[in-house]
Amino acid sequence: MNSSVVRVFGNQFLNAFGIQLPTIVEHIPTEILTISGEKLIIQELFRLEDDTLLHIEYQSSASPDDLDQLFVDLMWYDLKIGEKHGKLINTIVVLGSAINKAELSRDLGAIKYKVTEAVWLSKQNGDQLTEELTKKVEQKGELTDEELSKLIMLPFMQTNISRFQRTVQSIQIANQLVDKGKRDMVTKLMKTMAKKILTGDDFEQVVQALAKA
Repeated sequence: MNSSVVRVFGNQFLNAFGIQLPTIVEHIPTEILTISGEKLIIQELFRLEDDTLLHIEYQSSASPDDLDQLFVDLMWYDLKIGEKHGKLINTIVVLGSAINKAELSRDLGAIKYKVTEAVWLSKQNGDQLTEELTKKVEQKGELTDEELSKLIMLPFMQTNISRFQRTVQSIQIANQLVDKGKRDMVTKLMKTMAKKILTGDDFEQVVQALAKA
């Protein structure tokens, strides 16, 4: 599945993490040039019903150098997106569970930049959410789109157990969904999102668990 949870669930994903924006009406991937002059397609770019744009990026590494590079890249990407489309941009960053702090705004005097919102997976209680979703799916056999969005991101949230165990539990919840299409979609999107927001051993653990699904 060459997609993302945002492209599938749109505003329901944003709502699940407390982010309120006008309705997403169009997916508009856009080609820009990076600082080094290479072509790059910004895949996670959307037009909203108020004719502003939504730009979403993902960050897995907690390295200070990588986080600094992320900020520089975001400023550059939004500058180039603005030049292409001539519209206001809402930028959201989804930060992996290894990231507990990150710069979201910068004031350089003549240049000011601020990320609109961030989804902090390190601040999401995966253990509590597991209990809530397990109870709901056992009773109903289905979940809302907001709950499905959270389920897809569950393997990447803060947890007191291993990534492997958390992913296995997430798959077990998905397997209780009555709709087989939704079961398959959840596991496929988990694989897609793991590539975006995990690295190293955490990534390997999730991949191993998903391979058994």
